Amino acid sequence: MHPTTQSPARRQSRFAVAVRFAVTLTLAACTRAYDVGDHVLVEWEGKNYAGVITDVPGPGKIKVHYDGYDEMWDEVVPRARLKGRVEGRLTSVPEPPEKVRRAAVEAAKSNKFKIGDRVTVEFHRHFYPSVIVGVVGPEKYRVHYEGYGNEWDENVGPERIRQKTP
Repeated sequence: MHPTTQSPARRQSRFAVAVRFAVTLTLAACTRAYDVGDHVLVEWEGKNYAGVITDVPGPGKIKVHYDGYDEMWDEVVPRARLKGRVEGRLTSVPEPPEKVRRAAVEAAKSNKFKIGDRVTVEFHRHFYPSVIVGVVGPEKYRVHYEGYGNEWDENVGPERIRQKTP
C-alpha cells in the first residue's frame, strides 16, 4: 500500500513505533557499559559508597575497591548494586558498615599504632610527617600527610611507617 493511501491511524501508529525505536537507540547509546577505572556508587550494607571498578570478571559481575577502605574489603558485586557513575568528589561519605567498624575495633586492640599517633610514612621513596587517622584492619592504617589535603590520605601497612614522632 502506498503511504499516501494509508489511513491516518496507521500512519500515526508507524510514526509512534519509529519514535519509540529512536528513543530506545538514543538511551542505549547514552548508557555505556561499566569499565575498569570507572568511579561508581555501590550499595554496600544498605548505603551507597564511592568506589572504583578494578575488574569485570564476567557478565553482570563487577569487582570494586571502596574509596578510603583497605583492599581487604574489595569485592565482586552484581551489576544491580551499582547505583551510577561518580563525577567529581563526594561531599558526604556514609559511616563505615558495621562489619568494617567491628574489624577496626578488634584490630585497634593489638595494632602497634593508634589513632592520633604522629608517624613518618614512606611515599615514593621519601618520608613525610603524618598522623594516623584511622585503623582499617590488622596492622593497616589510614594516614594523613601533614600539610597536604585529605585527597592524599591513604591506607598503609607498617612496612611504610618508619617511626613514631613526638
